[in-house]
Amino acid sequence: MTTSVKTVRAATRLLHVLAALNRSHPAGSAQIARALGLSRATTYRFLESLRVTGYAVKNEATGHYSPSHLVRDLSCGFEDEDWIAEVARPLLRELGSELVWPIAIATLSGPGMLLRESTDAVSPLALHRFAAGRRIGLLDTASGRAYLACCGTTQREALLDVLATMPDAGTTGAFDRQSIRRELAAIRQRGHAVYRRPQRLSPQCAIAVPVMANGRVLASLSIRYSDAAVRPALALQRFLSRLRGAATQIGRGFEKAAASGAGRPGQRLGK
Repeated sequence: MTTSVKTVRAATRLLHVLAALNRSHPAGSAQIARALGLSRATTYRFLESLRVTGYAVKNEATGHYSPSHLVRDLSCGFEDEDWIAEVARPLLRELGSELVWPIAIATLSGPGMLLRESTDAVSPLALHRFAAGRRIGLLDTASGRAYLACCGTTQREALLDVLATMPDAGTTGAFDRQSIRRELAAIRQRGHAVYRRPQRLSPQCAIAVPVMANGRVLASLSIRYSDAAVRPALALQRFLSRLRGAATQIGRGFEKAAASGAGRPGQRLGK
């Protein structure tokens, strides 16, 4: 048992050294030691371990270390959307506890949206429980409309091209591109989308706002409620400002993570 605890502690400290090196490279063992409150000898051993395993390179002339390309490889598969979910999770819990109705955050996935996090499991007012991983439409949900309205023109037109070929794109009647554009422009001007599902499907409404970071839309934050319990005008009064505040916090959290160079978001946002 003692050996196991020592091994976990050593692994944790090694990761702290790698994170510190990633923040302030090139750096010598003394600089990293001061930043982490470790002895210089211990820090040197960790840095050498990183060098030997290929996760750091050493400038023999200066004795300074820098992360290698393998560190970047560690972030492969950890997408922008995963960062959104990680940053958003505590805020969703807080907002869900305050507003009680189910809250969700969704991101674009193909010609639709994918729920990344939701409070459905803990909301006593969830009419239907939608778990993370559920795919929803772009035109027949508030989340999808908020995203479509606020994404770039090129992306929006490309998505509309795809939706025009889909028989179940979420429109009633023929696909009227001009009418959809007008609706999206109105949503963009208001800064939020509202959608009421047909009564035969589910007697519920939703309000969604875009989550923006570094000038682009990353996700949609939404609340679902029953219009039999909360009239639309009152719902906007109760929910909209809190949704917008949470969306702003999530966007800023994402920007902070990207600016710190802690992983993939900054690289992808710069594309």
